[in-house]
Amino acid sequence: MTATADLLRDLRAATGGKPRIYVPGGPAEPGCIATTLRDEPDLADGATFIGHWLPGINRTAWTGFHPGSRAEGTFLYSEYRSAFEDGRYHLTPIHYSGAYEWLKTVPLDAAFIPVSAPDKRGDVSLSLGTDMSPAVMARGKVRRIAVIRPDMPFPATSPRLPLSDFADVIEDDTPLITLGDPPLPDEAKAIAANVATLLGDGFTVQSGIGSVQQIAMAAAAHHRNIRIHTGMITDAALEAVNSGAISSAPGSILTGTAIGTPPLYEAAGSDPRFNFQPVSVTHSVPVLAAIPRLAAINGGVEVDLFGQLNSEWVKGRQVASTGGLGNFVRGAQLSAGGRSIIALPATARGGSLSRIVLQLTSPTVTLSRAEAGYVVTEHGVADLATADVDQRAERLIAVAAPAFRDSLANDWARLRASL
Repeated sequence: MTATADLLRDLRAATGGKPRIYVPGGPAEPGCIATTLRDEPDLADGATFIGHWLPGINRTAWTGFHPGSRAEGTFLYSEYRSAFEDGRYHLTPIHYSGAYEWLKTVPLDAAFIPVSAPDKRGDVSLSLGTDMSPAVMARGKVRRIAVIRPDMPFPATSPRLPLSDFADVIEDDTPLITLGDPPLPDEAKAIAANVATLLGDGFTVQSGIGSVQQIAMAAAAHHRNIRIHTGMITDAALEAVNSGAISSAPGSILTGTAIGTPPLYEAAGSDPRFNFQPVSVTHSVPVLAAIPRLAAINGGVEVDLFGQLNSEWVKGRQVASTGGLGNFVRGAQLSAGGRSIIALPATARGGSLSRIVLQLTSPTVTLSRAEAGYVVTEHGVADLATADVDQRAERLIAVAAPAFRDSLANDWARLRASL
């Protein structure tokens, strides 16, 4: 084992004080590195940290330890806001599949790779870090550092590597990040019930992060023999397992990572249904397209009457990125019997703001109108896939909150006259 501080000093010496370091996100984010940099912030001076840190899960700002540090990533959220404004955080707004390819070529000197404790043969599992790390492990000239996390599960199906494949080994005794799912409010339960009408027994379900995962799994619980193919699962997936909705077949829960509470991590290491695969599998459009009856269930900030989606901007500021949304939507649209579903509450800010809007308030579009499928709120289902321009507006107004329907209809009539 090598001390983390000594390793960081060595990296600085080998790169003239400007190391480019891959630090992954997800539940196994190497907390030992953050602890070391808090104690010795000068070790971050001149360093550039590269990663795929997830909003709402990873709260470490790697630019925050020293003003001379920089970071590069594919999501933008509050912890990086000041560094982004200062030009020390570089955002690359690409699909999740693109982020995987980006990690294959972005300049790197070293990569910290979280792994499970080795088994009797000396092999370790990428486990909860399977999503992105294989892209870096395939690079021959990057110094690969195993970060052994004793509390990481060792799933039956996940990439395994000999510990000898790593140049260095450190141990991280900081706990895995945990995230519990809050109780579903009544409006979310109503959305789930509406989503359930678009599913059936034997469907394969993908779901985005946040509350939409709970909605998707609650919808799946109305059916049986459901399979999961997604980028990340939470405790909601375990609840679907316990309800009897998920197929008993080995590998029926295919995911890149899991973020939840200890019972989920324990199940990931003991239940043969858990199958951890990299982004090259979880987010591959050809792989997704080959899955029959794939339901991609994702959320968003707002949908306009043309069917365009914003899932990145709130109050004029970027709070997220496109992530895997585009990959899953395209895969579901190509799947035999598949469907793309955007599930979101009809209102925000305590009911004072409609999420169904005349035109998007964001400067960019996450999904174009050509990619529209179903939009589901607590008030119903709007089928946009083959709807013409006027039908789209009518159907979306019908699933908006009643208090906003008249104003939306009037605004649409004025806009329609100018088209």
